[in-house]
Amino acid sequence: MARQPASTHRVLAPVTRMADVHVDKAAQPESLSPGQSLTAPDAVVIERLILHSLNNATGTILLVNEIAELDAHSDAYFADQITSALRRADWRARFEPDDDEIPQVCRRLFAETDDFVVASQLLAGKLFEQMSKRAQQITPGDFVVAVFHFAGAPERQIALLKLDPDDQRLIREYRIVGERLTVRISVAQNLLPESKRLQKGALLRTSSGSEGFEVTLLDTQAGPRSDGVAAFFYRGFLHVTLAPSARRRTRLFLSSTETWLAQRAASFTPAQILAFYRARRDALRDETVNLTTFAELALAGEGNLQRDLVAMLSGKLFEGDEGADAFAVDRAAADGVTRTITLELDGGLQIRVDAARFDELAHVDGMRTPEGKIRLVVESLTLREAPSV
Repeated sequence: MARQPASTHRVLAPVTRMADVHVDKAAQPESLSPGQSLTAPDAVVIERLILHSLNNATGTILLVNEIAELDAHSDAYFADQITSALRRADWRARFEPDDDEIPQVCRRLFAETDDFVVASQLLAGKLFEQMSKRAQQITPGDFVVAVFHFAGAPERQIALLKLDPDDQRLIREYRIVGERLTVRISVAQNLLPESKRLQKGALLRTSSGSEGFEVTLLDTQAGPRSDGVAAFFYRGFLHVTLAPSARRRTRLFLSSTETWLAQRAASFTPAQILAFYRARRDALRDETVNLTTFAELALAGEGNLQRDLVAMLSGKLFEGDEGADAFAVDRAAADGVTRTITLELDGGLQIRVDAARFDELAHVDGMRTPEGKIRLVVESLTLREAPSV
């Protein structure tokens, strides 16, 4: 099982098993705010939730011993946080077949209430241990463990969320009842709802594979040099291996092709640059992108450049897997590029044009001027300055 925090950490609640507590949300009308409906198939329904406080800066961990008491607003708040994580998480991951430590703990979250509490505490202790190893670099936070399902589907899922400890928005009332620490959570009503507190998240759903869970990860704080998710979270805490999703690969394809072209654009003619972008848009309109086919269309007749581009993209998208040459396109990530062309020019000037009307509205000379500049002519019946936002 997961190791408990080192003895130098100040644990303000003992890890004890609580008596079985039955929580009947149907018997709690205050769990639904007026006008709120959970009948939409994609609405998140929280079955049970617990919040632990992890302050690695001070070496303090608050391990709560009972499921959190949520009022109508805090229930909706955490449902929104889970919905945000589901929408934004773009890294797939898998547990190693020979490492069943975390999956075993996570399975206990589906069990009786006391098992859920103890399992959440074990997870909190393991995350706190990883956070404490780099106390100066990793920010403290609330650790939320929730079991939920969608209103239109009975399948139960798990959300493990690390949130900023926003004391102004989220009000936590810790109380000691006997030897158990409880927490009642409410949300300040004078502040607008938001999901920026969400730092990191892991979403787990059961699968028929040997690992037992399908894992999706989110890290809103990942820096440009990270794997996309902080190593202490996915490797140290969860013991999972990353595998990019369609969304992540589509974004990597866009950013990597942009960087590759920017490094060589000065030697390309305007016609070659436009051909490259046109080929990229066409490739992203399909369900899958074949890297070799894309390179051949984007760099017609340039065999060396084609091979260089494919090699670079393969390394970025497939970590050097020579057998991989295609990826599935995520429509949400691709549609913004395929539907609208945004030209960035000198001085911060930008021009946005409907992709279907680009050739009609904008004309780019095929060759550069003697000064090496690109001549762009835009024809329009209107001319006005858009109001600032």
